[in-house]
Amino acid sequence: MNQDLNRQKTQEALIELASVLQPEFSQIPQTGTPLLIAFGIVTKALGITVNYTPKIETEETEAGWEDPIEAIASTSHIRTRRVTLTNKWWQQDCGPLLAYNEVKNRPVALLKAANYEIFDPIEFTRIPLNQTTAQELASIAYTFYRPFPNRDILAFDIFKLAFRGRFKDLLIVATTGIIATLLGMLTPVATGIIIDNAIPDANEKLLIEIGLGLLAASFGVSIFQLTRGFVTLRLKTISSSTIQAAIWDRLLKLTPAFFREYSTGDLENRVSAISQIRDQLTSTILTTIFTSFFSLLNLVLLFIYSFPLALIAFAIACLTILVTLWSGAIARRKLRSFQEISGEIFGLTVQLIGGVSKLRVGGAEERAFAYWAKKYSQQTRLMLGNQLIEDLVTAFNTALPTVSSILLFTLTVYLIQTQETGLSIGKFLAFNTAFGTFISGATNLSKTIVNIIEITILWERAQPILAATPEVDINKSDPGQLSGRIKLDRLSFRYRSDTPLIINDITIEAEAGEFIALVGPSGSGKSTIVRLLLGFETPVAGTIYYDGRDLSTLDVSRVRRQLGVVLQNVRLNSASIFENIACGALVTLDDAWEAAEMAGFADDIEEMPMEMNTIVSEGGGNLSGGQRQRLLIARALVLKPRILIFDEATSALDNRTQAIVTESLEQLGVTRIVIAHRLSTIRNANRIYVLQGGKVIQHGSFAELASQDGLFANLMARQM
Repeated sequence: MNQDLNRQKTQEALIELASVLQPEFSQIPQTGTPLLIAFGIVTKALGITVNYTPKIETEETEAGWEDPIEAIASTSHIRTRRVTLTNKWWQQDCGPLLAYNEVKNRPVALLKAANYEIFDPIEFTRIPLNQTTAQELASIAYTFYRPFPNRDILAFDIFKLAFRGRFKDLLIVATTGIIATLLGMLTPVATGIIIDNAIPDANEKLLIEIGLGLLAASFGVSIFQLTRGFVTLRLKTISSSTIQAAIWDRLLKLTPAFFREYSTGDLENRVSAISQIRDQLTSTILTTIFTSFFSLLNLVLLFIYSFPLALIAFAIACLTILVTLWSGAIARRKLRSFQEISGEIFGLTVQLIGGVSKLRVGGAEERAFAYWAKKYSQQTRLMLGNQLIEDLVTAFNTALPTVSSILLFTLTVYLIQTQETGLSIGKFLAFNTAFGTFISGATNLSKTIVNIIEITILWERAQPILAATPEVDINKSDPGQLSGRIKLDRLSFRYRSDTPLIINDITIEAEAGEFIALVGPSGSGKSTIVRLLLGFETPVAGTIYYDGRDLSTLDVSRVRRQLGVVLQNVRLNSASIFENIACGALVTLDDAWEAAEMAGFADDIEEMPMEMNTIVSEGGGNLSGGQRQRLLIARALVLKPRILIFDEATSALDNRTQAIVTESLEQLGVTRIVIAHRLSTIRNANRIYVLQGGKVIQHGSFAELASQDGLFANLMARQM
C-alpha cells in the first residue's frame, strides 16, 4: 500500500516538473493509469479537450466495453480509428498516436517533433523512435480525430481546425512566396541595367554577369515555387482529412430532429459546401493570396522608376478590383439562388432514384421527369446567367494588360515630349516589365475576391449544420451500467408548438427484466414513445427515468449504447450479413452467429453459399421481409443489451420463427418494451399499455385486459 502511494506521489511530482518545460503535460491527469496519461498526452498534442472522469477506465470496462481506449474516448465523445504500423511508418508524418509497448507491457504516446519520439507514461521519458525501438511496439495503434467545438461554429474555427499544428508549413508558403517575388523583381532591374548600361557600353562582362544572375534567379524561383507547391499539397491533404472527419462527427452528433428539416440530397449538398470552403481555403485562396499580394510589391519599383506612371498603374489596379467587386456582388445574388436550387435538385434526385420501382408501378416516370426537368431548367438559367458575368470579367481581365500598356505607352510619349520625366529607355522597359507582374498580381487578387464572395454563399448553405446545437454535452452525467428500470412519468409531447399533443400525460413503468407491451390503433403515439425513450425528441412536460435518473441529465449517447433497438422501416446497409449485424461494433464472428441463432436467422444464413459473408443489397432487397427483420433483431441482440425496444420488429415473422425469437428473449432476462399489432406476440407480457389518442386508456396483464370491455378486447376480437 505504501509502495503504491509513493509511486503515485512520485508520478505526480514528475508531471509537475515536466509541465514546467513542456506545457503539454500541464493538462493531463496527474493520477490514474498509464493509459489515461498516455491518452492525455496524445489528445493534448492534437488540441482535443478530454473529459477525465474518475476511474473511467475501470468503470467502462466493467460496463461491457472490451476496448478501454474506445471507452475513454467515448466519455469525451472523441472519434478514434485503429491503424496498422507497417514498414518504416515513423519516417512519415502520421500525427500523434497511442500505441502499446509489448516489451515493457504498457501504453505509450508516439509524438511527432522533428522525428517521432516514444513517451513513456510511467517513467516520463522520451526516446527517439527508430528501427530498434519500433520493434518493441504492437502493430496496432490508435489515431484520434479533432472535432469541432460543441457550439455555433465560426469561420475561424474551420481555419483553426484545418491548419492547427501546420504553422511551419504556412510559414514556408509565405517565405517561399516572398523570396520568389523578390527574385522576380530582379528581372525589371536587370532589364534597365542592360538597356541603359551594358548595351550602350558594349560591356560583355556585365551582360554575362547579369545573364548568369537571372539564370540563377530563375532557377531559385522554380525551386521555391516547387517547394510551395508540395507544401500546399500537403496542407490540402491534411486539412481535407481533418475537416471531413470533423464534419461527419458534427453530423452524427446532431439531434435526430435536425434531419427532419432537410432532404438527404439537400443535406449532402450542404455538407459538400463545407468541403468546397475548405478546398477554396487550402488551394485557390491560400496560394493566390500569397502570390498576388507579393506581386503587388512591384508597385514599389514602379514608384522608384516613375511617380506619374506609377499612379496610373495604381489607378488601373484599383479599377480592376472595383470591376471585380461589382461583378461579384451581382453574381452573389445569382449564386445564392443557384445553390438553393441545386440543393433541391440533389434531394429530388435521391428521392427519384430511391423510389424508381414505385414510379414504375404507378406509371409516373414521365411526370417525375417533367418535375425534375422544371427544376433543372431553373438551375441552368441561373448557371448561364452567372457564367455570363464570369465571361465578361474574364474578357475584361484579358483585355486589361493590352489596354493598360497602350495607355502607359501613350502617357510615356507625352511625358517625354513635354520633358516632364527623366525616364530613359532602359528605365521605361524596366517599368513596363514590373508593371506586367504588378497588373497580373492585381488581376489574380481580383479573382481571389470573387472566390471569397463565393465562399460567403457556401457559408450560408453550410450554416444550418454549423449553427445547429449538438446533442452531445460533456457536462451531462454518465449513466453507468443500466439495470433496465424505466419510467415515463406524466409525459406529454407535441412535434410543433402549434399542433395538438401527440402524447398526453401518460405514465408507463417497467422494472428491470420486465416485458412491457404497447398496443393501440395507428396514430395513438406508440412510435413517438419510442422516439422519446431514445432521446430523439424532448417532452414538453413530464420526465423519463432510467434507473431513477432523469434522461435529460444523462449522456444520451451512452444510454443508447446499452439499448437494443429495432425501429420501423429501417434500411439495411449494402454490406455483408456479418457487417450488418456488427454495424461497426467490435464483435467476433461467433458473437454474430449467437445473435443470429437467438433471432431465428442462423438456419437461413447457413443455407446461403457465403453464409455470414453474403452481401446484402442496399435496403435489403435480396432478403425477404422476415429475413430483414430477423437480421435487425440479431443486430439489436449482438451486444447483449440490458434493454430491448422493438417497434413492430416481428410483424413479418411466421409463427415458428416468432416462437424462437420469443423464447430467446425470455431467456435473456432483459427489460423489453415492445410495440405490436399482433396480440399473440405479447401474451406473456408483464403489463400491456393500451393507447388511444395519445393517452393510456387501459393497462394490465393480457388475461386482465382480455376479460375487460374496452379497446383491447375489441382488438382481440378482430384478430382471434
